[in-house]
Amino acid sequence: MISIVIPTYNERENIRVLIPRTIAIFEENGFSGEIIVVDDGSEDGTAEEVEMLTKNYGNIRLIQRGKKMGLGSAYKTGFKAAKGDIIFEMDADLSHDPLEIPNFIKKIEEGNDLVIGSRYIKEGDIKNWSYLRILVSKTANYMANRLLKLDINDATSGYRAYKKDILNKMDMDEIKSDGYAFQVEMVYFTRKNGFRIAEIPIIFTERRSGLSKLGYKEVFDFFKRVLELWLSF
Repeated sequence: MISIVIPTYNERENIRVLIPRTIAIFEENGFSGEIIVVDDGSEDGTAEEVEMLTKNYGNIRLIQRGKKMGLGSAYKTGFKAAKGDIIFEMDADLSHDPLEIPNFIKKIEEGNDLVIGSRYIKEGDIKNWSYLRILVSKTANYMANRLLKLDINDATSGYRAYKKDILNKMDMDEIKSDGYAFQVEMVYFTRKNGFRIAEIPIIFTERRSGLSKLGYKEVFDFFKRVLELWLSF
């Protein structure tokens, strides 16, 4: 069984498209799966939209939190609730294509513990990002790899799949970031615990609806947390 954990904050227009697409992939490939939406008090009716979708699909669960508590916190909440043997992270904004799900599962079945959807390997790409946004992303990956010796091309990618076993073996209290540094921390502690990591190429497409959640504070907090991890070596 697989679990897809999707954090949301004001993603009504996107989630009504993403969930049916994802469930169609389950059905086409014969996967037993569930979708867990962790909503942080959306004001645009995201939670209500998910509740409506549960009437058509029996494998959706909604976890409602009263306020924004951060991306990392949302994923940890979803991980704890997940029943699957393979647990995915997926953005709600349609930037991550559900068609890639079988490719992640294949890599897991080959013996990897964490599979990351990479924008920065052969056949990977980014659509509709500015040069500045790409520069910030590549700088973040360079710094994380240089300081933390991750040996990963795209440690900041949020499209990934874990074996549940490794999440159970990791001390999630060590993961301090509630923002985008969460992705790097998860790679760092996966490496630290000796688990196998692989990358597959993905095409990342910038959101079609809504606003990006990445701001200056998130960027600052990211670099601050990477430096903290480096100093803790």
